[in-house]
Amino acid sequence: MKGQIKEILLVTGSRNTQASIARQLYQYIGNAVHIVPYTVDEPCEPLNKKYFTVFSSDEVYGDFLRLGNEEYIDDYIIVSRIIIHDQIDKILMLPRTEKILMVNDSPKSAEEGIECLKKVGFDFLKLIPYYPGCHVDLHDIKIAISPGEIDKIPKGIEQVYDIGVRILDFSSLIKVLKKISVLDDDKLQNYANHYIESVMDFAKRVSNMANEAVDLTKTVREEIIGKGYYAKYQFDDIIGTTEKICSVKEIAKRIAKSDLTVLIEGENGTGKELFASAIHNTSNRVKKPFVAINLSALPDELIESELFGYEEGSFTGARKGGKIGLFQQANGGTIFLDEIGDISLKIQAKLLRVIQEKEIMKVGGDRIIPVDVRIIAATNRDLKSMVENGTFRKDLYFRLKMGHIYIPPLRERKQDVPELIRNLLKHELDRDVKIDEKIMKKFMDHVWPGNVRELFNVIQYAATVCENDIILEKDLPYDSFVKFSLPNSAQISKKDTGKENERRLDDEIIYLIQEMNLRGELASKRRVMEQLKEKGFRISDYKFRKVINQLISEEKLRNTDGNYGMETTQFDEIQLN
Repeated sequence: MKGQIKEILLVTGSRNTQASIARQLYQYIGNAVHIVPYTVDEPCEPLNKKYFTVFSSDEVYGDFLRLGNEEYIDDYIIVSRIIIHDQIDKILMLPRTEKILMVNDSPKSAEEGIECLKKVGFDFLKLIPYYPGCHVDLHDIKIAISPGEIDKIPKGIEQVYDIGVRILDFSSLIKVLKKISVLDDDKLQNYANHYIESVMDFAKRVSNMANEAVDLTKTVREEIIGKGYYAKYQFDDIIGTTEKICSVKEIAKRIAKSDLTVLIEGENGTGKELFASAIHNTSNRVKKPFVAINLSALPDELIESELFGYEEGSFTGARKGGKIGLFQQANGGTIFLDEIGDISLKIQAKLLRVIQEKEIMKVGGDRIIPVDVRIIAATNRDLKSMVENGTFRKDLYFRLKMGHIYIPPLRERKQDVPELIRNLLKHELDRDVKIDEKIMKKFMDHVWPGNVRELFNVIQYAATVCENDIILEKDLPYDSFVKFSLPNSAQISKKDTGKENERRLDDEIIYLIQEMNLRGELASKRRVMEQLKEKGFRISDYKFRKVINQLISEEKLRNTDGNYGMETTQFDEIQLN
């Protein structure tokens, strides 16, 4: 095709899908390109010329050809679609044990809907595809979900959840925008930001519900617990051939065969959850549950009720009949306690009792309940220093450290970077993409403060937006190798004396929060205060709050996540030497 495209023929299977995808495209193209609607299942105006055509699925493409419309296709793209993120919270609390219909207009669409939900973490649901004309025994099915096709849900279903029409994924969106020549580097940056913001909006909105809902557990339970009661990863999924990572894997394999409590230490993004999962799958408990919970930034009351459960009437909003906690649900198997360094001394004491006595007591209960659970804990914090300053119990630390694993950061095993990239492109993205030699050198020289997770994010983005299946410097996101290369804290600007102990407190606070932001941690005031003390700063709570408020008033910081955390407003606040 020559010249800039002025019209798109958008072919879908229903008007709901047509309207949703058209609305999404118009957010990016504005009035630059006109969208011509065509719905294969409904009467449409006859076509009279060739178009650049966007098909909503392979099935729709086949239907369009069967209608004898091949002559009207100049060029085309068959897009991939995802479930709309801001609708997913409707099904967070659907039961794991009941059969649930996934309703759509055709067999393939119903199956694709199930796959979409699995990709975003709902693989624990017992989903059954349903479409007009299919034969499914409905006598014990009470729940149905549908991406915009609720009129096709059979009669007699008690609970109906419309999770919204699936929209274009980021890769498909970029392909369409490139094809119609409305995409330049500046716009690509804006589109990426807009898309990421839409993805993150769901997480923020659920977090903000904590201030409005008495029973926060009901809203965010599946987000906290993880992706189901099983371990996904094996040791073969941990990529790397350097001596450091191979040595750690061998130690972990030997520990897995025992029944020792395990403490996994390492920076964010190094793969602590992968190791925990692989240890469970190599242990004698492999056929039993694997339950994971992220303890970061959760209040004591929520952590306690999640871990140990509660009795009916134990607090306002407690559900009738009470609730079984995660330790009971993991009985016979493994519980993975991520971010163990973030819990209070009160919860530490309760965990110590579980390890020592192998028993729990529900919140509001008076009965001792025996449990047989292996504990695997993980943290990116320096627990030894926390023990020394009294913020982590010494007895719990040594109980957890019976089986100790330290995962090295990526900067200490950079020779694994090419293999990690190859594995991501082949198995995660299914792309045959090459990397320019200069870019590979940048990858090898980069400090990777976000470790393997950061590498995967960079490659995934670059592979999506690159042209001609080769990643060049212009394809790297957000100036990753300039602004995101974190300095050592000793490089932070200092007062005129230049002495380390006279660093400006506000610079150090900004540095700490910036580092947490980049590594995906919640930069809560408590976490920042603790890290300041670990670095030797002697500061009162009053002075700390005063400095934070001043930085916010100067618009150097802002509150996030319903005021639970903070983030820096820009990345050039800290001047490097």
